[in-house]
Amino acid sequence: MRRKYVAYAALLAIFMLLFTGCDALVGNLFKTANLGQPSAEKIKELDATALLAESGISTGSVSGTFIDTILSDETGATKDAVIATLEATVAEGTAEEAQAAEALILDIKLADIGADEVVNNLGGAIADLAGGSGDVNPEDIFNALLPADLTSDLSSEDGKKNLADFIDSIDALGTDVDTLAAKIDANSGKVADGLDVATMAQTAAIVKFVNVVEPAGGYSTGEALANAVADLKKDSEADVTKYFAAEPDFSSLVDDAALQTLFTAAGMDELLDQFSGS
Repeated sequence: MRRKYVAYAALLAIFMLLFTGCDALVGNLFKTANLGQPSAEKIKELDATALLAESGISTGSVSGTFIDTILSDETGATKDAVIATLEATVAEGTAEEAQAAEALILDIKLADIGADEVVNNLGGAIADLAGGSGDVNPEDIFNALLPADLTSDLSSEDGKKNLADFIDSIDALGTDVDTLAAKIDANSGKVADGLDVATMAQTAAIVKFVNVVEPAGGYSTGEALANAVADLKKDSEADVTKYFAAEPDFSSLVDDAALQTLFTAAGMDELLDQFSGS
């Protein structure tokens, strides 16, 4: 059983690495450029050209202020309007505009999930995992990697639901990753100027890691993983395989068309091969 739960623990560990990359993407161009903070109402009315320009997406560092302002509208109206505008550009814009628009959609959705709350636990935890030897207690992994507010109450159904929803939000990004890769393919593999394709490739890999999980009947991917985490926190020898239809086939990621496109564009073909253990 140890090999099985270590596989799931490893998936979660790699999954959480996404957010260091996401955090690194987000800068604060409005402050450094002295542009001031835009209002949600103003952003909601911008056309796609202005959204892409003001976000900084084509500079390799998206404005944190810009995205925070979009998400500050608690009704969700600003986020929905911005994403709708960008989706129209993904469908009808030039190759470069479509790529930038889809990349910005991904950044907005990642921020909406709450990536900034996850980053705090990563530094020491990843170093410990990478430098450790012998058996690793899965409870230690989960306590180190997952934010306290998502793991402190896994004995309750509400607590498990919060973690499940968080993971399912990542799972749902698969379509956006595929769309971004398709837009690069449609441009003969050329990435739009200024886009941080290396970070996008890493982000895509984590989304696909979650996508490859096959939950047992009656569970979403997030529910399966949340239940597994809850059980393993209580008993490191718990049989979590009951939550999954099969063990994750990480080797299949090497053949994923979207990952091949993004990793090739980023010049990281050999890194993709490592996902299969080759």
